[in-house]
Amino acid sequence: MGPGRWPAIHRRGGRWIALLLVLLQCLSSLPAAQGAEGEDPLSALKVAFIYNFTRFVQWPEVPPRRPFVIGVIGDPVLEGQLRVLEREAKGVEGRPIQIRAYLGPDAIAPSEILFVGAQARGGLEAILRRTAGWPTLLVGDGPGDAARGLAIELFRKPDIFGKTERLGLRINPGAIKDRGLKASAQLYDVAEVVR
Repeated sequence: MGPGRWPAIHRRGGRWIALLLVLLQCLSSLPAAQGAEGEDPLSALKVAFIYNFTRFVQWPEVPPRRPFVIGVIGDPVLEGQLRVLEREAKGVEGRPIQIRAYLGPDAIAPSEILFVGAQARGGLEAILRRTAGWPTLLVGDGPGDAARGLAIELFRKPDIFGKTERLGLRINPGAIKDRGLKASAQLYDVAEVVR
């Protein structure tokens, strides 16, 4: 993200950000669609959240032609849905989105976002060691992921009527800061903070 973008968001005022967050909350409370057997019905919403994190997190400046890399380890369903995003999205700050799937912690290469799925949760310590010092936003959806060192944890919670599920956010500010990233205050406004 270029240095001019961060202040530009604030100059536009809170209306655009508030509208985007309201839309995100509305999307996250829609009834879960029935997917294929074994498919997480909220995985499409996870993709929307992951993509929208690009609007609320600031990464160190990189060459503009380099792809914006979103990595996935341990969640083949989410990987497939992210590949749809790769084909259809306009990119991030003019950079094309590139999805990379990793089979194990040693295969992980630098990326802007890395989603850690259920099948990789047992190797979380190795993933944290492998990515230490990288400006990578680590995101997961397992219970306690934020407390265990990931920057953002997506978690399921019932809607106000208790009939459907929606996604919530837990944020670990230390995990964001340790990687040289900055998160917008608006992201904290819609999340539970884990210390």
